[in-house]
Amino acid sequence: MPKKIALFSCGWAFDLLHDYSKGVVKRMQGLDVDLYMFVCYPPYVESETRKVGELNIFNLPYIEDFDGVLILGNAIDHVGVFESIVKRCNDAGVPVVSTGRKDENAYFVGSDNYNGAKELYTHLVEEHGISNPIFIAGNSNNDDSNTRLDTLCEVMRKHGIPADSIEVFCSMWEPRLTVEFIHERFGNRNVDLPDAFICANDNLAIAVCLALEEIGYEVPSDTIVTGFDNDYSAEIYSPSITSVDQRFIDLGAYALRLLLDVVDGNKRNHEVYISCEMFASESCGCSCMRDLDYLRRMQGKRLFYDRMMTTIFERNVSMIEEEALSGVSYEEFVANLKRAFPTDTKFIGDTFHLVLEPGYKKAMSNVNTKLRTKGYSKKMNVVFSMENGKVVDVPEFESRKLVPYSDPSKKNRVFVFVPLHEITDNYGYAIFGDNVDIVGNGNHLFEFISRFDVILSKVRQNISLRFLNKKLIELTETDVMTHVKNRAAYENKEAEINSIIRSGARVSFGIGVFDINDLKKMNDSYGHEAGDAYIVNCCSVLCNVFSRSPVYRIGGDEFAVVLQGEDYLNRDKLLAGLKARIEDIADTNPPPEAKVSIAGGISVFDRNTDDSFEDVFARADAAMYEDKQKIKSTKEKML
Repeated sequence: MPKKIALFSCGWAFDLLHDYSKGVVKRMQGLDVDLYMFVCYPPYVESETRKVGELNIFNLPYIEDFDGVLILGNAIDHVGVFESIVKRCNDAGVPVVSTGRKDENAYFVGSDNYNGAKELYTHLVEEHGISNPIFIAGNSNNDDSNTRLDTLCEVMRKHGIPADSIEVFCSMWEPRLTVEFIHERFGNRNVDLPDAFICANDNLAIAVCLALEEIGYEVPSDTIVTGFDNDYSAEIYSPSITSVDQRFIDLGAYALRLLLDVVDGNKRNHEVYISCEMFASESCGCSCMRDLDYLRRMQGKRLFYDRMMTTIFERNVSMIEEEALSGVSYEEFVANLKRAFPTDTKFIGDTFHLVLEPGYKKAMSNVNTKLRTKGYSKKMNVVFSMENGKVVDVPEFESRKLVPYSDPSKKNRVFVFVPLHEITDNYGYAIFGDNVDIVGNGNHLFEFISRFDVILSKVRQNISLRFLNKKLIELTETDVMTHVKNRAAYENKEAEINSIIRSGARVSFGIGVFDINDLKKMNDSYGHEAGDAYIVNCCSVLCNVFSRSPVYRIGGDEFAVVLQGEDYLNRDKLLAGLKARIEDIADTNPPPEAKVSIAGGISVFDRNTDDSFEDVFARADAAMYEDKQKIKSTKEKML
């Protein structure tokens, strides 16, 4: 039985997550270990409700089912979330290793942020003479961001520069907010630039460079910009960003190594640090030791590939959306998805599962259904399941198992779980199998999941509206007293069949016309309440006899039955059965309101003589009146 390792992370820092998870997977090779990654994209600055929907994926796994847990802690900045995962691990007695964020109840593997930042900031002061920088921070409660700021203050004080000369802008890790800050502060060019923008990560550094360029400044001639993390995008950017490599591939590998040692009962140091490496580059005015021309040429080639893959991605998502929205029921929606997904697996991979909450289906037929907002149902509906490129039929499974189907012969499995939801309403989750690179393609993964959330919301809305419309039509087409179809429904059926007749298509149908006898006498003698009961009794008999055909109340005492299928073929037998049933009821000598007396006639459509539905009705109506006269004549003879 392979060891099960869970990994929790937010996905926005996808370069870091990708490198870290690659390191974990690299370390797994040759070991009997499977990795389960729980990834989400909660916003930092938007409403709390969407955060709830995203972060709910962390509630999916039962921690006690795992041998160990990894947390990419510096990617989880939302209040209480990191601490909650650590507590769940402690409560379950499962060892946990965090990277980038410390907790006294978790082992820690991290990069030596302090010495990496110290080397960078010492370089800026001693080589470039900075003295009045702006520090672009992440979140105020983020350990990495705070360590870098504290180190900057320390370095400046050591060089005789007051630390209070540092202005701090809290970006919440949002490049957009950083761009807005630059434009608001320096856009009119009446305010002097600082001698450096020192950023808590590379994405913020690139955002600063872009914003400065938009308002007419150049880096590094007008000011210095530095980052942190040494992302590939920062490396090839022009100017290439001076940064610090935290060696996340090595961090991932070492974190798993430490965790497995603890799982096996070996004693390990509670904290382990890996040294960082500074890369001075163009954004601070230094010459880069790497071959940037080669890297940028390779990026030019990669751009063409990425553009091609984006086109494929957009086409596939659009096709999935078109197929999903074409269904008029939940069952059609599922069938259409099964047809759409396997057509191109370049993005989703050969192993992909789509799992939905049972409440999602229920909400389509009951708008009052409350979907879950925390956790997942015990039983889940499997909408789509593909393993190794083969579609597998798994209609339902227990969410605790996490994956609907897994090939037991495969080793070193990697499963990436992402949430599906509308704001706080939990729809379910998607699973990408054996495709760790999916988290490195973070923009596409986020876009795919976001688009699919919208698709699911549209499908839910469309089908529920269809259901409500159907119910509304049923209400408008239902007779209040007898609960059979009313005159409006009858006229719609008449129009439908007339359309078929006019089209020349083959159609076989008959019409039965029935009239309740002596209704006026019943009302006059026993009152309208007894008359209503009489109508309901007669209607019930008609429905029981013509059980496979729609019955319509087309007047106060008049009913019509449109005969198709078996009732059409057995019409004469059914009419005789109606007569026999009426006689049986009469033999019981029921009270007046329980009596049943109906005159009726049936006629069938003849393509050679009939031009419309009305032609058939007219003959059936005439046959009904003929039967009525016979019944009346029989009664008179008995008197």
